[in-house]
Amino acid sequence: MAISFICGIMVCGLLLFGAKTVIPIRAETDNISELSGNVTQSFLDLLPDIEKIYRESLIQPFLKVKSKIYDEDIAEFYSELLDNTILSELGNGGD
Repeated sequence: MAISFICGIMVCGLLLFGAKTVIPIRAETDNISELSGNVTQSFLDLLPDIEKIYRESLIQPFLKVKSKIYDEDIAEFYSELLDNTILSELGNGGD
């Protein structure tokens, strides 16, 4: 029984050694940077534009408030206030 156990270990070891020489462990390519760029760009195409979503969520409440002001003096003051801040630049698509 001990001899068959040792023979079994030897056979399995030879099988693993043979599989290791036949099966490539790592895939190698000459264009690693080109391949990486393609994969990165394809993943970036799947993601939404987080910066644009953030800008829109920041600006939209102020623009909604501006449309709800009925007093002309306050609306003018609020419009000037938005024009003097960076929010107006972001609302105009300051990309």
